Amino acid sequence: MKKFLHFISAALIAVPMISMAHGPSRQQVKETITINAAPEKVWATLKDFGSLDKWHPAVASVEMKDDKTRVLTLASDGHPTITEELLKTDDEKMMLTYKIIDMSVVKTITFNSKNTPYFTLPVSTYKSWITVKAVDNGSEVQWKSKFYRSFMDNPPVPEGQSDKDAYNTIKGVVTAGLENLKVIMEK
Repeated sequence: MKKFLHFISAALIAVPMISMAHGPSRQQVKETITINAAPEKVWATLKDFGSLDKWHPAVASVEMKDDKTRVLTLASDGHPTITEELLKTDDEKMMLTYKIIDMSVVKTITFNSKNTPYFTLPVSTYKSWITVKAVDNGSEVQWKSKFYRSFMDNPPVPEGQSDKDAYNTIKGVVTAGLENLKVIMEK
């Protein structure tokens, strides 16, 4: 019985420590905006995978490598790049799905005695879905993204590489894109 109590005591101490020492958690950003424009018009803009620079304010240019691969050059300092792959376009459902397949490294730091890259966005395994549906007086656009932070090791986490940093960055990207899309579509 005494051994059993020691085992239980040890387990109760270890469980909180194990739960604190985990890698990144999957994050999700889901934003929706209503646009006073016909769904067909909005969908025509969104499904053109090579035209993100026409409506997203953070994108300076888009280079299409092939029908399903685009390289985004951002308008920020140093003009970092993001390469994305179109996974699916569904005209009937007015939905497209894409993922990030590569990003430029904007800097590297030494953290915990290892070289740690900072990518264009502090995320990894990023996948997004954009849908358009008809609503009264126009369209509803939903942009949903799922991802992990780019720093995959256990805590501590370098500055700017936390789950919260990844979430806030993607939320900012999605919100800015949807708000500017609304302005352009309602002109």
